[in-house]
Amino acid sequence: MEAQPVADRLRGLAHDHSVPGAQLTIHRAGETLSMTTGVTRVGTAGPVTTDTAFALGSVTKAFTATVIAQLVSEGDLEWDDPVAEYLAEFDGAVDEKMSAITVRQLLSHTAGLVADHELDDAGESSLARYTASAATTLTLHDPGHCFSYSNTGYGILGRVIETVGDMKWQAVVENSLLRPLGIDPVFLGGGSAAGLRTVADGHAVRPGRERTARPVGLYLPAGWAPASALAGSADDLVALAALHLGTHPDADSLLPAGERAEMAARIPAADAFGMADGWGLGLAHYASPDGIWLGHDGTADGGSAHLRFHPATGTAVALTTNATTGTLLWADLVDTLREHGIPVGDHRPAVSTKPAVTTGLDRFTGDYRNGDTRFAVRAHGDGTALRLTDATGLTADLALHGDLAFTARRTDTDTAPYTGRFLTDPATGDVVLMQLGGRSARRATAA
Repeated sequence: MEAQPVADRLRGLAHDHSVPGAQLTIHRAGETLSMTTGVTRVGTAGPVTTDTAFALGSVTKAFTATVIAQLVSEGDLEWDDPVAEYLAEFDGAVDEKMSAITVRQLLSHTAGLVADHELDDAGESSLARYTASAATTLTLHDPGHCFSYSNTGYGILGRVIETVGDMKWQAVVENSLLRPLGIDPVFLGGGSAAGLRTVADGHAVRPGRERTARPVGLYLPAGWAPASALAGSADDLVALAALHLGTHPDADSLLPAGERAEMAARIPAADAFGMADGWGLGLAHYASPDGIWLGHDGTADGGSAHLRFHPATGTAVALTTNATTGTLLWADLVDTLREHGIPVGDHRPAVSTKPAVTTGLDRFTGDYRNGDTRFAVRAHGDGTALRLTDATGLTADLALHGDLAFTARRTDTDTAPYTGRFLTDPATGDVVLMQLGGRSARRATAA
């Protein structure tokens, strides 16, 4: 692989997608290439370097999950232990199903928890108080039944780490994982970063012909820290990949092979429809021409991060960006790398080939809820179509198919359609859940 053509392509894609700055690191056949482009903030001359820290968003979850695996390897946790055994905060649970939720289910997003529970005070940093509050919510479905992506679950896992590790989540992550991997920690929170490294600012890029990046602040409730509060570089992400691939010099002591294999194994119930091709314990599965790659994606206000690694070949790829269009850059970059002989895994949702459904739509109409997020699905036009709305102003037309999958196309922009589906109760056939963007919403009322 020649570095210059890929570096030139990275620079071109950053320009095409109005991304002010980005990092790309590729490890292949024992060789590591690190590339950067652009600046940390528009209107400044501060260049992106290989040490610049970018908001990692949900890639933080892969770090939190790895620390959980370390605690399992040390005998302090078991994968299938109910977390209530470690958390006094669960004594106040109002839903009896909470007592059955296991460590494995939280890691694989199959616990049935709401996606984005928040405290009234978003700056409240106590994970104990966050967990106690989350325990008062109702589950979406029976634990272990199906996949529903949940920041809430990782906030609770952070509290498990604190309880077992007898230190704050940040301290355990730093001492047990980041420092041993040679990573200088940067923790985000309250719109600021704790650490000595330069942190790239996030940018929003409005769709349209004249796409201009403008700096935006970071909104990150403190309770979500174990889900999305880390910042780091593409090099840092490849260091984590090396640990999971077993190629890091201290891999066997930091994360033994048994725990690495457990994290990588696909969970049958974790069908991450529309988000990934499968899910393990803190790691997503992504299909490619040469088999499954592991990794995670993350988005933050004004940025994105992407990690992929291939256990069969030891190849790892990581991209960080500081713009909302970074996800578009990533998709184009995957295509470029495949052209250069690196068949990076990435999830590309397929459009259903089943016949369209235009009758009996009352079966699907109603209000769907995931915590404070509520969707309304109603018959539209002459009653042969469905329309979805929410409180944010989202309005999308649903094209429903016979396998209950749908595409949701927004009516106000030309952005690519979302992929979703309805799920039924196996016993009754009634529609009970709607999955959209990897998150499930329970049908609360029929229209």
